[in-house]
Amino acid sequence: MLNWLLLFVPVTIALEFLMPASHTIIFIASCLAIVPLAGWLGHATEESAPHPAEGIGGLLTATSATPRS
Repeated sequence: MLNWLLLFVPVTIALEFLMPASHTIIFIASCLAIVPLAGWLGHATEESAPHPAEGIGGLLTATSATPRS
């Protein structure tokens, strides 16, 4: 849906090289570029959550079963 904001990734890189003194513009472009990247990260986390590896599942089980003082 917001994947068109990925266009700001190369725009931000170009601005850094072409206009290094324009900190505000670079910051705004990078903020717009990170929105779809954060969405991809959230989606990847949701997709991998139901399928933890045995080691991770065992670690989480052992950690949650340990009595706390």
